[in-house]
Amino acid sequence: MSVNTQFIIDASHPSLAGHFPGNPIVPGVVILAEVLERIGESLGKSVMLSKVPSVKFHSPLRPNEPLQLTFDVLPDHLVTFSCQVGSRRIASGQFIFEATSDDSPPRS
Repeated sequence: MSVNTQFIIDASHPSLAGHFPGNPIVPGVVILAEVLERIGESLGKSVMLSKVPSVKFHSPLRPNEPLQLTFDVLPDHLVTFSCQVGSRRIASGQFIFEATSDDSPPRS
């Protein structure tokens, strides 16, 4: 299943106050959390990260830049993804995720 979607990390996001004052850059972990959230939305369930076989950050993401996310959900809960702003690649990689249910706590 291939999915294309777009989102923005707003300049008011709490992580941006210290990353970096006067020259904000969206932290990689925030980008990855948003990617994981979009995966869950596309599947219609809550998901949590199980493994990260590979992730590469190619270029910084600034707040309010429209980030284009393309991902493929493959067998065994593997996801490959790529994030771009225009023709500039921001991040790419692979996730392995687990579906979580609302009535049980996530495994640690």
